[in-house]
Amino acid sequence: MASFKQLKLFVDKELDQCLQNVVRPFTEHVYFPETLIDPLEIEKHHHEVQLQNLSISDTLACATCQTQFADRSEQTLHFKSDWHRFNLKRKLRNQLPLSSEKFEDMEKDISSISGSDSSDDDLSDNEGSSIDGSYNACARNNPKIILTLNDGRHLSFYRCLLHGKRNIPQESQELILTAQRLPLCIHWGLVMAAGGHFAIALFERDKIIQHKTFHKYIIRAKQGSAQSAHDQKSGGKAKSAGANLRRQNMLHLKQKIQELFISLKSEIQRCSLLFVRAPSFNQQLLFGEKNSPLTASDSRIRSIPFATLRPTFNEIKRVYDQLTKMELYPQDYQFQKIEQEKTSVMKTKQPTATRKTAVDSSTDSEDKSDDETEQQSSSKQTVKKQPIIPIMTTDRKILPAEDLTTFNELFTACRLNDIQRFDDLISRLRALKTINKSPSIADILNYQTAGSFDTLLHITSERGHLKLIQRLLNEGANPALSNQRGKYPYNLSKNKEAKEVFRLFRNDYPDKYDYNLGQVAPSITMDELERQHAIERERRRQTKKRRTDKQRSDQERQLREQEEEQQRINFLALSEKEKRTLAVQVNFETNKRDELHLGRCWQCAKKISDEPFTYFDYKFCSTACLKAHRTKSKTTV
Repeated sequence: MASFKQLKLFVDKELDQCLQNVVRPFTEHVYFPETLIDPLEIEKHHHEVQLQNLSISDTLACATCQTQFADRSEQTLHFKSDWHRFNLKRKLRNQLPLSSEKFEDMEKDISSISGSDSSDDDLSDNEGSSIDGSYNACARNNPKIILTLNDGRHLSFYRCLLHGKRNIPQESQELILTAQRLPLCIHWGLVMAAGGHFAIALFERDKIIQHKTFHKYIIRAKQGSAQSAHDQKSGGKAKSAGANLRRQNMLHLKQKIQELFISLKSEIQRCSLLFVRAPSFNQQLLFGEKNSPLTASDSRIRSIPFATLRPTFNEIKRVYDQLTKMELYPQDYQFQKIEQEKTSVMKTKQPTATRKTAVDSSTDSEDKSDDETEQQSSSKQTVKKQPIIPIMTTDRKILPAEDLTTFNELFTACRLNDIQRFDDLISRLRALKTINKSPSIADILNYQTAGSFDTLLHITSERGHLKLIQRLLNEGANPALSNQRGKYPYNLSKNKEAKEVFRLFRNDYPDKYDYNLGQVAPSITMDELERQHAIERERRRQTKKRRTDKQRSDQERQLREQEEEQQRINFLALSEKEKRTLAVQVNFETNKRDELHLGRCWQCAKKISDEPFTYFDYKFCSTACLKAHRTKSKTTV
């Protein structure tokens, strides 16, 4: 197969000539419909379907795919299937759902199910008849676009150079005109912000005319998240010095970015394309506020369609070099074959844990030994730990249709904490099992759902329904059954009270279940539990008392400080003559101490020690106040 040729925009003159010779998009990578479906008819169809299904259904069904199920496990698996997700995307685009047979036929022909990746001729009338359902989906799954030249060759480059997510072309001619005008867009801007790092660069053709990078400490150490994101997630603000520093740095970073964009306003307005990389919380640095540097409605803004590293000047240059690279393919280049090879490689890749478990029984012992030696050698080279797959202790049993319906009703009652309904269902089961004892009530209560292998005890423990946990344990629900994740009901208990129910039941019935296997904590009596609760209440009372005493002492201290400040202000308001007169009066009234002036500095009015700095009848707290007072006295004289 012939190889392709790599060209650089604004550098290779051959590339400018190729862009002018573009005649049409390559049909395997882009589709523009010839006829459109009337959306009013589709909406009318959905309206009629809704009118027909106004009655409350008493069966397990999916309204999107228009199918019914025998039990809840089958319904749960359906909601996780590709068929259901595919029909959901079609419903959002006002398209009719596909049947399971038609979906399976389509799945055999395409490599991935993403809603509208099909290029099959049978589905072109229904699937690709909407622009939003064909070209937009193609743009999401293929970051590059392939255009065909008039001589049969193909040119490939990143789709974001032609349009963004908000200005998708409505016809192929518009796409071709945009590609032909691409060499005229000589002014580009690249903006990257991530993890407190910011970088911006403005390009004119292949030259950098402006660039700036800086960094602020806003990421929490060993956490990998910004302080603002942590505050939003936790619902409260941390009061540590580091948290306050990171919040302050976040404000400084915003202010610095705004000032930089103001200084570069004329150069940025001249740019034809603006490529922005600001993941997650970094969006608030560039968008969303009144004085934000950029607006989301700007048609020039494009997202960078590949992974980037930390925003630095070298990374900015690498991204620009990657965006301006284009590939020129010969006429006989097989794109479809290359894609099939890539998809087949992706399908063969499986996790190491699944490869170890899925060993074919028909392979010879020699092949097995070779595989084991290869896995041992690869495990020595790589230090990464393999994921541990939980081992199920019991096999999942299948219930008859009648008992499965009863289990579904019990499942709903446990989720909704409907105790009355649960008791009614158990009473009905007891009446039925007196006649037919296969399976027993315990088998129904310990039934494990498909997929997750959760029992009713898992559901109630995870939601913290204390009374239902007690009833299930009494009726025969086994706490030693694990789900697919290897979790036992005791491990999934929502709160401490739910775990106490298990421990109390273990004390009352020590031999009924294998509590050690179910990882239930040691048993506890009601008296011991009451004693622990009393100790916990006393501890909380003491904590509350200490908090109240501290608040009271803080209030008293504030009152004393306010009184002291008021006395100091009153003392400073006195003149020298009034201070001297009061001092003479105090000398005659030795038994009466006036805190207004006695024991205070005559310059700053602060309380002083028993041995102040004095001259004449004046008292000072320090030599500085004494010097300031003498200087003041000399100037007034």
